[in-house]
Amino acid sequence: MHGQAEMSRWATERFGERAAAVRGRLAASLLEAATNAQDAQKSSRSDKRYAYGSTLMARRYEALVDAFRAEPGFQVVRPHGSPHHLVVLDGNLFLPFRYADDDTTPIGEARVGDGRVSALVRELFSRFGPKTRYEQEVLDLGMDDEEGEAAGQRELAAARPLLARLPADTRLIPVAYAANAQASLLKLYWGEAELIDDMGRVHWVHCEQIPLLTALPWVAQTIPSAEPALASRFDQSAEPDIALTSRPAAERANGALFPAGDEAGAAPAAASAADRPS
Repeated sequence: MHGQAEMSRWATERFGERAAAVRGRLAASLLEAATNAQDAQKSSRSDKRYAYGSTLMARRYEALVDAFRAEPGFQVVRPHGSPHHLVVLDGNLFLPFRYADDDTTPIGEARVGDGRVSALVRELFSRFGPKTRYEQEVLDLGMDDEEGEAAGQRELAAARPLLARLPADTRLIPVAYAANAQASLLKLYWGEAELIDDMGRVHWVHCEQIPLLTALPWVAQTIPSAEPALASRFDQSAEPDIALTSRPAAERANGALFPAGDEAGAAPAAASAADRPS
């Protein structure tokens, strides 16, 4: 299928014959979330990125739920105090996070978040991540901030009973992506990782880049084109326009991935450095 790369043994072991479909839906979901965030930013007419950031934060979880809710083996968990649902599929818990806002930051420098990770994130990696093999020099748990540490412990105490309901063999899959308000989704990775310090740095035990073109077969399902409402009378209907068809918002916002032309064999143009924000 166009845009489909060969599946790895790791992905096939995790998801069996539907590994390609899971990978494609992940890509399409995060492309949808990034496009929604772009739309929110444009609508805000602000030069601040608050609308973009908050929309992307919410939609990256919601889009995954929407994409996988009808799949066998689907579960959702919403940890205590969190507004977001986490998707569990076939015993694999997805944790999406933005690791960069450009396409040049190495995935090896990925961090979960921009500051100290929450007690919940630490628990997810500790409980469902791979057995720790990476030796870090210092694990800064913020013990100097007694109030913050106490709040984190309360959060953790409330979250643990819910996480304990998941099977002990549940495995964490970090889903790391790079995106920004100008270029939308830039890069996407998944795999297994250890949390190596309290600032969110991770050591990848296994990491694979997901080609963004794998989203192509699923975009029409996750981001359908808007259809006009049916008119109650024939003379109230708009004149038909058979020459033009609307394109999904994700395609319009990501011209490099979804060129408007339909020439056979035409390859999508690669984004140049000039397309990235300074």
